[in-house]
Amino acid sequence: MRVLHLEGAAGVTAPALLAALLDAGASLAAVQEGWQRLGLPAVAAAAERVRLGDVPALCLRWTLPPAEACHGVLEAGLSASGLPGRATARLQLLLSRVAAATARVYGTAEAAPWSSLWPVLLYGGSGVVLACEQLDVAQVTAAPLNLGGGFLHPLAAELLRGLPVYGEARSDVETTADGAAVVAALATGFGPLPPLRVVRVGYGTAGAAARSLQVVLGEAEGAPATERLAVLEANIDDMNPELFESVFERLLAQGALDVALVPVLMKKQRPAHILTVLAPPALVPPLARLVLCETSSFGVRVYETWRYKLERFHRDVETRYGTVPVKCGLLEGRLVQAAPEYEACKRLARERGVPVRLVYAEAMRQAAAWLAD
Repeated sequence: MRVLHLEGAAGVTAPALLAALLDAGASLAAVQEGWQRLGLPAVAAAAERVRLGDVPALCLRWTLPPAEACHGVLEAGLSASGLPGRATARLQLLLSRVAAATARVYGTAEAAPWSSLWPVLLYGGSGVVLACEQLDVAQVTAAPLNLGGGFLHPLAAELLRGLPVYGEARSDVETTADGAAVVAALATGFGPLPPLRVVRVGYGTAGAAARSLQVVLGEAEGAPATERLAVLEANIDDMNPELFESVFERLLAQGALDVALVPVLMKKQRPAHILTVLAPPALVPPLARLVLCETSSFGVRVYETWRYKLERFHRDVETRYGTVPVKCGLLEGRLVQAAPEYEACKRLARERGVPVRLVYAEAMRQAAAWLAD
């Protein structure tokens, strides 16, 4: 799994983070193409190499359009952009986090009270998401963010609520509202650098007077990976049970990791079900909307949880019935789980006219030998 780790000792701004991702291998031309697909006005942008002490970093130079030319553009262009589902979900989460924080600070979800910040957040935030997609980043982690020693913008303070931060009385450290929005939306874990096999390191800066921001791009390895996940729940007591099949299919197609249905008794001893959906935090908005539209529930509970997981891969076994893929799990480099894929066993059983259990048992016998190695 490709992981991006952000060191926040220099503070975080969206332009500096985008510059660091460009330094780590993302293409500015591809980011600009993504802006165009999103319907954003064209901008002149260039990445310039600068030296901050002993650290060479990229600095993004651009001329952004006025705020009034950007208002509502991303929201309107996102659905028609054709971007991959992961990038779309991350952008939707970014917009929803910003709208919620704006409403809490200013009493309105509209961008007018802080319109001067909107172009930087719009281009910087979407640029970071587009660059992460180019680099195939599956998970973003971050060290605690340095907020510097000066006044923190109210919107930045609201966006950072619940995240680990600290202060340092330095004039070259700054965490802006746009930087806070990106980290709050994308980061699924906070702490030191997780166990990684380093692929690339990038350095970005917001200007010659600022410190450089570092990102480390790598492949997760070693101890069982931890990830932050969202759990969505809804109590359903008045829906035709035949409809659950369609709900499950659509949730999984939208990116849910798992879906479960548990029978319960609600008030007045009324039989009901709890629909539980496990998903990456970035997919909460579209999945919650799907539950509200496809079921009879009037509300969806959402909370975050953590899970440890094995490193996963597939290996084929050859049986007398045909090839069966086996899902394998590694713990600290040692194979500890091996399970034949049921759907493949079912297909072969149907083709050969034998019970599924026979196909599964033979594949499991061969896979079990790997666990003894």
